Amino acid sequence: MEIKNASLFLVGIILLVLGTLIIIFDYPQIEYFESIDFKLYNSLLVEDKEIHRRLLIEFTIGIIILGIGGLLIAGSFLKRFENGFR
Repeated sequence: MEIKNASLFLVGIILLVLGTLIIIFDYPQIEYFESIDFKLYNSLLVEDKEIHRRLLIEFTIGIIILGIGGLLIAGSFLKRFENGFR
């Protein structure tokens, strides 16, 4: 396989790395909050519950970024993106 659009490939690699880092660093924190007992979770402060919700949103965004990076890398091998998106 030959890379038809190098800049698209580079952006795809960057997004893959960014998405992977987000997933790697957020997943243990999410697992910590989800392994807490239900009664203990309800006794957490509102700020801690908000952190858990934000982590879930950030994890979802990381998965989306990872998927977009994979699509860009796959698209960089296609002939129709050889000269960009014109």
